[in-house]
Amino acid sequence: MFAQIKDGSVVQVIPRPVPLTINEIQYPKNIFQLWSNEELKAIDLLPYSENTVDNRFYIRGNLSYEVKADEVIGTYAQTAKDNDDLKNRMIEQVKRQASRHLESTDWMAIRASEGGSAIPDAVKTYRTAVRKESNDKETEIKALSNLDAIKLYQATPHILTRKNEAGENYTTETNLNLAQHYFADDPLNNDPDFVSLVKK
Repeated sequence: MFAQIKDGSVVQVIPRPVPLTINEIQYPKNIFQLWSNEELKAIDLLPYSENTVDNRFYIRGNLSYEVKADEVIGTYAQTAKDNDDLKNRMIEQVKRQASRHLESTDWMAIRASEGGSAIPDAVKTYRTAVRKESNDKETEIKALSNLDAIKLYQATPHILTRKNEAGENYTTETNLNLAQHYFADDPLNNDPDFVSLVKK
């Protein structure tokens, strides 16, 4: 993207190559591919980039421009969303995820309640662990005291260890949204390559 500048202000942002008329001179759209940035700068066209707003946490406001010597940066004003509203949405996510984890074995609970076969112990342990983890998450979220803590809860660094095709361990760093990720071990969803997942 480029910005057209005049007297130190942005005339327009150009998201894709288009023909232009600048100072009564017509330029074809291929100047954006054929000309260097210095040549484009000579006719007041500068590379343009824009700072994005994370709409999970902020409400986007007006756009302002910073015109530098060799580029233009656009920045939106942003207002933080209400922490209580954010936490309530996170708790809704926690409950939805718990429901999804439990629904695959709900039929076993229904069968047992109607006099059929008992729920296997491993599944019973798993269902109990999911409910406990869900309750713990709600408590943790309610205790988050500021926006930084809310952000961290939704992107907490962890180290994931798995086995490759040769059976060797390898690790990767990943950020987990703790409102969505459950650590309870599902006995019906075995992953033979999984080794561990620990907080960094």
